[in-house]
Amino acid sequence: MTEHSTERGDILGRTEIETLVGAFYTAVRKDTALGPVFDQVAKVDWREHLPKICDFWETVLFRTGGYRGSPLAVHLKLALETRMDRPMFDRWLELFKAAADRLFAGPNTEHIKAVAVDMAHVIHSRLREASMFRPPAFPL
Repeated sequence: MTEHSTERGDILGRTEIETLVGAFYTAVRKDTALGPVFDQVAKVDWREHLPKICDFWETVLFRTGGYRGSPLAVHLKLALETRMDRPMFDRWLELFKAAADRLFAGPNTEHIKAVAVDMAHVIHSRLREASMFRPPAFPL
C-alpha cells in the first residue's frame, strides 16, 4: 500500500507499520514544535531510529517480541534537555493519528491509535512524577 492509495486497508504487518512510521516521522520532522526536538536536541539517527520504532509497533500490534528498549528512559533523559509538556505530547498524538487515519482503516489501526494515546499519557505522567524529585529545567 502506498501513501497515496485511495483504498485504506488495515495494518496487517511490518510493511504497513513501516509505511505508517515513515509518514508519521516525515510529518514530525516538518513540524515546527516537534521537528527541532528530534533533529536538533535528540539528534536522532533516523536510519537507526525508524527500524527500532517499527520493531516497537510490530511488538505492540503483533506481539513479535522484536523490540528491545525503554521509551520511558529515553524520554526522561530528553526531558532534561527540552520542553516535554502536555501540548508536545498532544501534538505528537495529533500527527500520529492523522497519519494512521490517512493511510489505514480497521481494527489494528484503531488499536495502534489507542496504544499511542495510552503511551503518551503514561510517559507524560511519569515525566511529571520524575520532575517532583528534581528541579525541572523545562516545564512538564
